[in-house]
Amino acid sequence: MNFATQLFESEHLILAAYDPEKDAAIEAGFTRNLDYAWSLDHDGIPHPLTTFEVKKKREEALKESEEKESSLYFSIRLKEDDRFLGVLAFPWISWSNRRGGFTLNMGDAVDDRLYYSEALQMTLRYAFEELSLFHTHIWTGSHDEAHLERLIEAGMNIEVRQRQMVYRNGRLWDNLSVGISQENWLKKNSEE
Repeated sequence: MNFATQLFESEHLILAAYDPEKDAAIEAGFTRNLDYAWSLDHDGIPHPLTTFEVKKKREEALKESEEKESSLYFSIRLKEDDRFLGVLAFPWISWSNRRGGFTLNMGDAVDDRLYYSEALQMTLRYAFEELSLFHTHIWTGSHDEAHLERLIEAGMNIEVRQRQMVYRNGRLWDNLSVGISQENWLKKNSEE
């Protein structure tokens, strides 16, 4: 394979190292959106977090990433003014199986509409060109139709459906694992 693309930069975005000192305060504000808060703790009850709580979670994750070398965390920044928009994380990577899951979260609804698809393309390019993963996936709820639509547009497919596992807006929704293989990603990108 011969790849000649920029992995950490796109038309509008830059992937940079997550800085708990700078980024945690902004990210704490993002957790007022319960879907964003859920991405920080899938097993807990989503609730807004303080700067201290976000900083502690991210510092622990970064420390574990450094020690075990099985996870990666990036801040997503706007190229124009270096504004923090959200986080791209690969919270677990199985190097021996060439598989890993990711989370991709933008804090502001307008930024999400404008840049989520671009950030998703950067994520998949990084997963398959740099990490050389065979497969990657993201978990989302069936209530999140906007993200689900963009994931499917990127060539991803619903691979796992856990019925009524996510509680939002007074009802239960399906928890979905949406994934893509490197082979299918390469095929989709060669067609475009």
